[in-house]
Amino acid sequence: MGTVQVLRQSSVTPPPALAEAISSELFERIKMREIPVLLMRQQATDAPWAGFCSPSRYTESDEIVIDSRWVERGTFDPYPELIKVIYLHEAAHRLLPDMRHNGAFIAMVLVLFLRAGTDSNGPLWHRSKLYDIQDEGTNAPLAFSWAWKIAHELAVSDLSAEQCAQVIEKRYQGWRTWLASADDRAQARRDAAEAIEQQITSLKESRWWYALTGFMVGVALVAAVAVTL
Repeated sequence: MGTVQVLRQSSVTPPPALAEAISSELFERIKMREIPVLLMRQQATDAPWAGFCSPSRYTESDEIVIDSRWVERGTFDPYPELIKVIYLHEAAHRLLPDMRHNGAFIAMVLVLFLRAGTDSNGPLWHRSKLYDIQDEGTNAPLAFSWAWKIAHELAVSDLSAEQCAQVIEKRYQGWRTWLASADDRAQARRDAAEAIEQQITSLKESRWWYALTGFMVGVALVAAVAVTL
């Protein structure tokens, strides 16, 4: 083979809907550097996607991808608010490249959504989905509770989005360690409860034994007095 074809990215003016959705004002609110966007058209043979975030080593400038059909006028009008949700979701992946859809990831998503504020449908965090936390499996409720707490803490802080990502990643590892020892803690609680129950049973048995002993001593005294009389 003499030659191969190579795709090269070039900078162009963003479509109006994309420019409206991802504005400089948005970056100020979420305290994040601008992450470049690469527009691609999803092929009919692809599994459905609205956007994706490839590992940095496979990108030219750490860009994230959005399906061009969401931002270009075609069979439907572009929806800036949905474009914003797609962008922030993929931005969370870029900020936490070693995380997938787990507790740390949804915490990052929530930080960005909380800082972004509201849209015509209400608070943007309402757009978070179970999909964003699917890797936690049966631990999803606990993971969301953890993520919700740390996201509210970080969203109002002065930390940049990149710094928030570092905090989330570190604290997530601590939370996973805590979660791993949950079985040991549960067994310790069961052992403590059993010990208390045994103590109560012992006290009850002792009480009845003392009562019986007292009754027998009383009977003996009565009998002794009767004999004396």
